Amino acid sequence: MHQKKRRFFHSILFRISLWILLPGIAGMFLVAYFVEVQMQYHIEKQIMEELQQVRDNSLLYVRQTLLLNGSRMDAAGFELYRNEIEKQLNIAGYREVLLCDPEGMLLAGDSKIFESRKDQEDFARAKEQESAFLVCYGNNDQCDVYFSMPVNLNGQFIGIISSSFDYGELYGGQSDTIERMIWITVAVFTLICLVIWFTVYRILSPIRKLSWAASEISSHLADGEQGGIILDKLQLQGRRDEIGELCSNYMEMLQIIEEQFQKIRADKDRILTLWSSRQEFYNNMTHELKTPLTTISGYAQLMEKNGPGDEELFYTGTGHILKESTRLHRMVVQLLELQDKADTEEARQLNLAEIVESVTETMKIKANRYDNTLTLNGTKECFPVIGKEDKIRQVLINVVDNAIKYGEPGKPIHIRITRQATQVQITVSNQGQGIRKDELEMIFEPFYRADKGLSREMGSSGLGLSIAARIMDEHQGHITADSIPGKETVFTICFPAADRKEEV
Repeated sequence: MHQKKRRFFHSILFRISLWILLPGIAGMFLVAYFVEVQMQYHIEKQIMEELQQVRDNSLLYVRQTLLLNGSRMDAAGFELYRNEIEKQLNIAGYREVLLCDPEGMLLAGDSKIFESRKDQEDFARAKEQESAFLVCYGNNDQCDVYFSMPVNLNGQFIGIISSSFDYGELYGGQSDTIERMIWITVAVFTLICLVIWFTVYRILSPIRKLSWAASEISSHLADGEQGGIILDKLQLQGRRDEIGELCSNYMEMLQIIEEQFQKIRADKDRILTLWSSRQEFYNNMTHELKTPLTTISGYAQLMEKNGPGDEELFYTGTGHILKESTRLHRMVVQLLELQDKADTEEARQLNLAEIVESVTETMKIKANRYDNTLTLNGTKECFPVIGKEDKIRQVLINVVDNAIKYGEPGKPIHIRITRQATQVQITVSNQGQGIRKDELEMIFEPFYRADKGLSREMGSSGLGLSIAARIMDEHQGHITADSIPGKETVFTICFPAADRKEEV
């Protein structure tokens, strides 16, 4: 065993750093955002208070100008003395002053400025006799305020005054304050992070040493070398904290492991060999004994029920019972012999159609018991393949048996054999609950069953399809399954096609 190189971003130190940095940085951004929002709120509140005074002063300037010129307090007087009113407002510090009539038409002021301002919200609200302002923030602490107000004298709406004011100095002062606060926060947070990081690094240093020691001990444990020497080099046992206690416990555990390791190593290979060979052998044989017994029992019960008068059933049933008894006898003989007996059957050229037809006929008795019917297509032609007959029969029986057990009662099970290019293909399809997509890849695993509640037969071990998949691998073929849940399941078995003259 070799020590794995641990990357920094997989370490606890990196994770703790993230836990500190990410919330801290997010917190700083949130603080900066809320401080800026609060600053804008206070700026706009101050602007509103000052613009209320501006509104009152503007009305006062208009009233005084009209009184000094002996004009009436109406729209005609406002239009007649618009230049004097504009002059008074400019002297008062107003910028970009625009005077308009109640309909919003320009009376005095720059026409270009009027064209850019007439569609703004503050100007539109002023035409509705409401005072309004618009704050525009820009770069370099720029803060321009556009203010529009209706001119109401003696209860009459006689015009509109619109102007702008520069609040850049106020906004710049607030921005400088925020910037200083942010830098102070960053400095304090950085200092806190460095202290925490250094503290965590000191705490994790002995843990990293123990991790290195564990890797070194693991790499030499199989050789029988003592790991206590490696732990002694770390000089951690003298510590009185949790690390020292952990190291002492580690030493005691290591001694026990080293004492037991030799015993485990001596028995490991023998146990694994014995378990794998015996378990696989008995599981497979137990599963395969069930099918011929089912066929023999089924025909025997049917012959007993109909009596000796049904001559056709008598000869058909006798033939199947004899064939399955022979196969059962062969399996029992193999079971009684040595477990490691080699498979003596040789591959030869076979007509796959005859085997499919024979298996279909054999399985009809079980299909009838479950109110299913087997339909067979394509067996009139010859489909030569190279293989072992018993093994191929075993694959077909397992697949058809599975289709019967999981098929819907009263629905036919279709078996078809065709030739596809260089392959002979057998499809077995049934209608039923089907198999979910996430289970299709696992049904060929040993002992796996998609749903025991869907099977109409108890006691299935889940070995049939795994055995079939292994036999197909031996024949350089393959078996696959496709399913539409709630509708249909199709198993496809493919064998390499053989030349009719080819022999083994």
